Amino acid sequence: MIKNLAKLAIDNGGLLTPLIIPGELTDGTGLCNVSIYKEADGRLIANVRHVHYSLYHAEFDQKFYCKYGTLSYLNPEDDIKLRTGNYLCNLNPETLEIETYQKIDTSKHDIKPVWTFIGLEDVRILRWNDIFYICGVRRDVKPDGEGRMELCEVHWDENNCKEITRDRIEVDPHTYLEKNWMPILDMPMHFIRWCDPLQVMKIDPVSGTSKVVIEKEYNLDIPRELRGGSQVIPFGNEGDRICLTHGCLFFHHPGKHKDAQYYHRFVIWDKDWNLKALTKPFKFMDAQIEFACGLVIEDDNFIATFGYQDNAAYALRLPINLLDKLEWEDKNTVWKN
Repeated sequence: MIKNLAKLAIDNGGLLTPLIIPGELTDGTGLCNVSIYKEADGRLIANVRHVHYSLYHAEFDQKFYCKYGTLSYLNPEDDIKLRTGNYLCNLNPETLEIETYQKIDTSKHDIKPVWTFIGLEDVRILRWNDIFYICGVRRDVKPDGEGRMELCEVHWDENNCKEITRDRIEVDPHTYLEKNWMPILDMPMHFIRWCDPLQVMKIDPVSGTSKVVIEKEYNLDIPRELRGGSQVIPFGNEGDRICLTHGCLFFHHPGKHKDAQYYHRFVIWDKDWNLKALTKPFKFMDAQIEFACGLVIEDDNFIATFGYQDNAAYALRLPINLLDKLEWEDKNTVWKN
């Protein structure tokens, strides 16, 4: 398994850039789970998630277990609520560094939160029908933490960055938690909810409803499911689409404390949503907790954006031809159909 895609990219002409919001705005707490979007004029826009805590994760032989196990949420406030804010940023096209940033003002639609996780989490950026949106999961409006995807129109210029609309999307039949839906950039109001079996959802923001419009069963013989990651973007000249997905390997430490390893894959579909190819799992920087929310194509490169240990945010430029050096699943052994 490739454990450091970032190093492989750098060794082949790529670039890794940390995305930094000044500490006086974040109290030095975590930045993570970045999404990226390329505008029609070539501008690169990122959404950086700010979590109002620092995550300490004991790894390998470290024994700093707290009552929650290997994970310790260090919160500068007296409460233990896990608050999320989001910053929209313009990136330098050469260095990928943040040039300008504004925190999204969500006050128009905010209500008093009634659960521990507060704010819109793991945002993906998109533009549909020339309207700029962010989407993510919100869990603070129901006392049991029920999570739903929300699609939010954002007005953003040099003076303002405000949430204009907020539409919460329901599912039928009812579930407790919906998250990590991947917006399909060339299909307005469509998301991939699941990868195997494939479920493409069409949403109606006005009514707040969704329905399954495409289903395919791949019956992949892989050890971890394909969970949502980046946006789904056009790839090549034959109608293919590509995205990043993530997977989790859950396990327990002595004392029954739960933990996980996060992995990612590239997944490619053809124009008819047949699964064309998927890489074997890889890590960006060999951390246990890594999470990618963005992918764009820029000339002959991908730019992937991801969070590291819930504490740091990165943009990685990697040549598209680096796909040839990744490990790919064998159709003869993995595909059961």
